[in-house]
Amino acid sequence: MLDKELGNLKVIGLGPGKIDHLTLGAYEALQRVDKLFLRTREHPIVEQLSTRDIEFKTFDSIYNDEENFNDVYEKIKEVLITQLKEGLDVGYAVPGNPLVAEESVRKLLAEVDPGKIGIISGESFLDVIFTSLNIDPIEGLQVLDSLSFTKGDLSTNQHLMLTQFYNQLVASNVKLTLLEVYPEDHSVVIIKAAGISELEKRVEVPLYELDRVKWIDHLTSVYIPPLKGKVEGNLNQMEEFNTLVKIMEKLRADDGCPWDLKQDHNTLRPYLIEETYEVLERIENEDILGLCEEIGDLLLQVVFHAQIAKENDEFDIEDVIYSISDKMIRRHPHVFGTEKLKTADAVLDRWEDIKAVEKNDTTDDTETILAVTEGLPALMEAQKIQKKAAEVGFDWPSIKGTLNKLEEELIEFKAALKSEDKDKIRDELGDLLFAIVNVGRFLDFHLELVLKDATNKFKRRFSYIESALKKEEAKFKDKSLEELEELWREAKKEE
Repeated sequence: MLDKELGNLKVIGLGPGKIDHLTLGAYEALQRVDKLFLRTREHPIVEQLSTRDIEFKTFDSIYNDEENFNDVYEKIKEVLITQLKEGLDVGYAVPGNPLVAEESVRKLLAEVDPGKIGIISGESFLDVIFTSLNIDPIEGLQVLDSLSFTKGDLSTNQHLMLTQFYNQLVASNVKLTLLEVYPEDHSVVIIKAAGISELEKRVEVPLYELDRVKWIDHLTSVYIPPLKGKVEGNLNQMEEFNTLVKIMEKLRADDGCPWDLKQDHNTLRPYLIEETYEVLERIENEDILGLCEEIGDLLLQVVFHAQIAKENDEFDIEDVIYSISDKMIRRHPHVFGTEKLKTADAVLDRWEDIKAVEKNDTTDDTETILAVTEGLPALMEAQKIQKKAAEVGFDWPSIKGTLNKLEEELIEFKAALKSEDKDKIRDELGDLLFAIVNVGRFLDFHLELVLKDATNKFKRRFSYIESALKKEEAKFKDKSLEELEELWREAKKEE
């Protein structure tokens, strides 16, 4: 029987592949369990176990029956749990170390009572690869699954080991993903059966030849060394977010760009506004390629401010990313939690509730207007203020009230014009504009965009008139207002 403190299931590490790699505890456990299961027969140590009269069953048939690895591991888990329920002391042996790159073991640890499962460690395939390739993992190491990693997972300044690299198709897919980040001539090492002298093979090839090696099998892994050199020299890294961060650090370094070094949060304000409007312009013009470029310019502003803040020991880009990620998870409990919100309106209401709690704004509605962000464009600020007032009940019951108010303000504006009092005219014009905003707000229009669209429409029609005059080799002063209005009507028909 098993030692009771380890429970009824022993997960045993078989090491890299030789009987010499087995720990004494692992070797004894293989012989003492009531039933022994091996995840796969495809491991060099299996033949050696057979010669020592150690009886076992394998799960290779499940690999043949199921469509994907996740289903395989689920089935393995179900079989082992069924054996445990029969009161048997069960051994489950896996290649290498049970806690290194073993999804089936992770599933068991999540399902089985911790008091009923014990881990008997084995030497990991990583250990022998470190020795074989002379790698010190303290320099930074990533271990990723060849079947599921993406370019976003890659940290090119660290050592990288890829597991599950078992055939040519996998090798081709891995190569294509790596080429999105690493140079095509970057040297990589393919290693098979590391630590097993009679089987070990190793070859160093440029990345573009990764899938041309013919002896790849289930004992094969790939090692990708870190990229060296200056970030600006690695063109294959230009799409990495961290590259942009490093570029900004270089621009702001003592030997960087004099202009960039002179900037601070305040001096950058006009550029942030300009880049934002250029993004909007590309959207309005449906210029997708231009939009890509302008979003990049806007992103540069974010990175610029984060770098300045980092230099001032205030925050850095990681803090920025953490803050927005935390906020999005927190404000979407229907996605990242258990709440059920079925409509967009319900989502917005819940968003505002969560936002109010975050800002300690619960029952006190006497500072509603003060909560509107300062510095917004005047039209947007007016609309937000009106919306805030409406949320606490200060609103017309229907659009009729806003239209009546608009008519009232128009009458007062006309009266101010007759008075020729410039201050009074200015004041009444502001009230008239505010009333127009209220009508648009009631109709649920974004007034900033409404006015922008109207301005663009005017620009198109006016450009039509300019083109027409140019064709006639005429100038505006050569035409009467009636003639210009006729051209305006033509422009309208063209739309």
